[in-house]
Amino acid sequence: MVTDIQSYYTSPAGREFTLAAGRFAGINPASTVLDIGCGYGDGSCTIASEFRCKVTAIDESADNIDFAKKLSVERGVSHLITFMHKDANAVAFGGASFELILAEGGVLSSISRKDGLAKAAEWLESRGRLAFSDLIFLSSTAPHEVKKVFDDDAYHYESEESYRKLIDDAGFSIQFLSLVPQSGWDNYYAHMAKRLEDNKGFFADPKVKLAFHREIDVFYRLEGFRYVGFLFCIARKKN
Repeated sequence: MVTDIQSYYTSPAGREFTLAAGRFAGINPASTVLDIGCGYGDGSCTIASEFRCKVTAIDESADNIDFAKKLSVERGVSHLITFMHKDANAVAFGGASFELILAEGGVLSSISRKDGLAKAAEWLESRGRLAFSDLIFLSSTAPHEVKKVFDDDAYHYESEESYRKLIDDAGFSIQFLSLVPQSGWDNYYAHMAKRLEDNKGFFADPKVKLAFHREIDVFYRLEGFRYVGFLFCIARKKN
């Protein structure tokens, strides 16, 4: 069931998960938050609006950053967010440390889960929190078409068990972990379907349109939700 047609989140984990991360981390106006792979900026705007904290938002796409800047102005939080057009693998923060790092929408899989977790541990202050969402496989018997459309050959997705081990090995303790409910997927695909009507920009590319149409078809026609899930985790740095 679609519950948030206005969302600009680029993953099934939406606004309520960002807010949960902020509350777990005790974010307040004096806090600093880093949003890795901020996408269209909905997560950054949400946490800045709710907690009035300072946010640094980075994304490797210039188009995403441009959209996110405009969204922050519309939401009245542009003065709280510093946007950076950067590759997360190349960014350096020197002595900066954050109370909370957001890595939503599968960004850890795109930059390397092990390296991404290590960078988060480096950038967080002592006992800081990392909140991430990422695709996982729920079954080793997923049909080939499901694995292909979610590009498992490229990303070799984790199971919940293997992801738990990665988190522990990186020096984090899990505070909360769950699968995003069906409504999250419905919100995500409703947003994607709307964007596929675009006549310019990323979603205007015929190859992009075809890829998303195939993914949506497979997810519902082949009941892909039985084989893939979106994991949401809040983890605290151990020291």
